[in-house]
Amino acid sequence: MIFVLLATISLLFIHHGQCAMQATANVRLDGTSQSIGTLQFYQSDPSSAVKITGALTLSNISSNLGFHVHALGVSESMPNCTAAGSHFNPYNTSHGPREANITSRHVGDLGNIVTLANGTAIINIEDKIVQLYTSNQSIINLSIVVHYGMDDGGSTGIKDSATTGNAGGRVACGLIKLASSNGLMNKPTLSALFLTIVLTFMMFLY
Repeated sequence: MIFVLLATISLLFIHHGQCAMQATANVRLDGTSQSIGTLQFYQSDPSSAVKITGALTLSNISSNLGFHVHALGVSESMPNCTAAGSHFNPYNTSHGPREANITSRHVGDLGNIVTLANGTAIINIEDKIVQLYTSNQSIINLSIVVHYGMDDGGSTGIKDSATTGNAGGRVACGLIKLASSNGLMNKPTLSALFLTIVLTFMMFLY
């Protein structure tokens, strides 16, 4: 019985010590150093959704604008958004809406953001397909891109709908970077590891 209790306590400490992943992207107008806002990316563990939050200030008033992760990184200081390449699509699927499953959209398909009457877009998205943890779906060191037009979700059958959502050119983009506070192990995890070793030793004594 004591062995089960010790093992349970150890696992609880290890779970508590797991390190959440965080990333940021400073989004700038295409070909300029002008920042229009910073996006925050947060994922508590590999099985949870990635939360994307922030505010972007654009001149596109009261518009739906395509919002995607693209397959290549761009310069942090003066990004050329064309250099971001195509949508992040590691499984070679067709373009789709953000709500689609992984077989019916690109990993990078995040739908649209909506600008208000003052041109500000408030972003508050949760997506379970993109990842911050290391995997085929990790978006770290890739680019977030805002388009000039609305993403049609790949449903219209017109030119480019199945590849880009017919969202048009690229108005702004930014490099998605891990936040400096991330690490493979945080202090609670190291403490949990030490506790596990001690508990294991105690189990052998018994």
